Amino acid sequence: MAIGASACERYPALIAEVTRRGWEVLAHGTHATRIISSKMTEVEQRAYIAASIEAVASATGSAPKGWLSQDQGEAPNTPALLADAGIHYLVDWSNDDQAYLMEPGLVSIPHQIEWDDILLFWLRRVETWRYPDLIEEAARTLVEEGMISGRNFGLSIHPWLFGMAHRIRFLDEALTRLRAIDGLWQATTGEIATWARGQLEARKQDRVIGGGTAAEGREVN
Repeated sequence: MAIGASACERYPALIAEVTRRGWEVLAHGTHATRIISSKMTEVEQRAYIAASIEAVASATGSAPKGWLSQDQGEAPNTPALLADAGIHYLVDWSNDDQAYLMEPGLVSIPHQIEWDDILLFWLRRVETWRYPDLIEEAARTLVEEGMISGRNFGLSIHPWLFGMAHRIRFLDEALTRLRAIDGLWQATTGEIATWARGQLEARKQDRVIGGGTAAEGREVN
């Protein structure tokens, strides 16, 4: 769950329930109406990031390792500032279906907004009954591609939208179909980030070794 600082302060019962369930919590800015942009100075960004992280840490008892920007807003130096603040992985970018390493050391976990409920229902006005078919088709395609090279499939869900009584059964149906797909690993973003980092850093090290001299290669081996 990604949660902003103001929500941490206003809804302690929600935080208590999330903590009881053992959910992973990501920092999500301060307010839904305040996003990071290039208009902010570095000092302002650092203060915003620190307030977001501190609120989650205070509410849950542990500092968040993941970050999802409000409305995916960033400035060019935001990833570096997040890494400086102790964030390990970022869920802002929609430019790939695979996790990848970002400088300076962050793991980017795909944020696939094509099936984000706000984009589908609020903006594009897709009929809710279509959701299970859309989700199953996307998941099966990525699982098939993932047999060759791993893929990420993530659902971004907002309770105020998908939790409505006339929509919730279509989410239940979609999740039921997902559970029936072979080869799909159900994991938290943190688990995915840890696994992806190990794979990506090992691959990066292999390229470094492979690019060295023969003598260097023998020494490493």
